[in-house]
Amino acid sequence: MKTIAVLGAGFMGNAHIGGYRRNHSTNARYSAVCDNNREKCDAFAKEHGLRAYYDLDDMLAREPIDVVDICLPSHLHVDFSIKVAKAKRHILLEKPVAFTMEGARRIFAAARENGVRIMIAQVIRFWPEYQKIREIIQGGEIGDIVTVYAARLGQMPTWGEWYKDPKVSGETLFNLTIHDIDYLHYLFGEPESVYSAGTKDKMDNYNDVMNIFKFRNGANAIVDGSLSMTPGYPFTMHFRALGTKGTLEFLFKAGENIGPDSTGSLMRYLPGKGGEILDVPKYDGYGREIEYFIDCLERGTDTAICTEESVLLVLSSLLKAKESLLIGDRCKF
Repeated sequence: MKTIAVLGAGFMGNAHIGGYRRNHSTNARYSAVCDNNREKCDAFAKEHGLRAYYDLDDMLAREPIDVVDICLPSHLHVDFSIKVAKAKRHILLEKPVAFTMEGARRIFAAARENGVRIMIAQVIRFWPEYQKIREIIQGGEIGDIVTVYAARLGQMPTWGEWYKDPKVSGETLFNLTIHDIDYLHYLFGEPESVYSAGTKDKMDNYNDVMNIFKFRNGANAIVDGSLSMTPGYPFTMHFRALGTKGTLEFLFKAGENIGPDSTGSLMRYLPGKGGEILDVPKYDGYGREIEYFIDCLERGTDTAICTEESVLLVLSSLLKAKESLLIGDRCKF
């Protein structure tokens, strides 16, 4: 059994440990949390029954942990991941891996050089409905995919002021739409081109962006992302895949943020059969990705669902989408 410490006592840290425990997972245990905000760290530690630390070096020196679950603001990922790797601890790193290819490569290189494993937490690859969609598409049930519409829509997160600073958050592309772009890569592989258009909000952020991807397998995809929705609009995930033999549609709505009051359904439409609600296993995607990473560590196997190669490909696509957004033209890969 592996022992895990959370680095970052914010919303995502709670999502990770909460999801793991909601799944009643047993292949690891969380023992500590570290955050330089003492009040927040103490509250997190009390809620989850962990030891609290306010300095990473102190925690690494005193705490017998195998894995550090890094849930820090995005701009801190490179420096802290490298520090954890040098301390010979395995790393689960919340997305995005980094804002630059150079930063991402430094993280992966540090892990290799220090003999530790790292997985980037691209949670949609582990989300039950999205896993079911991939299974159906790969099985050929709805034929060749013609078009996809993927959307992730909400309001500016209230759990951290850092989201409002584009240099820190990476804006909608790197901290919201990344989920759908990553999932499309998981389905279809490498894109051929992307065209992106967006509008800046009053904070000078591109927090409402639409992207059109053409994939080398022939599929086209529209990816819609917004953190500028009208107050009261529910957080929404929407995915529709039109195939030559049928259509799949997943619609998920929650409160202001993802929470226990959320509702969702996955529909399948086949000729002559109308619409059918599909049965999907009930588990927490955040918990499942942690279970998977720990299982890979225990077995000594690579994280095939989320590899270094796939992470770098997705980052490259995000950078191309941002380039298209800035120049106002299509970018080829």
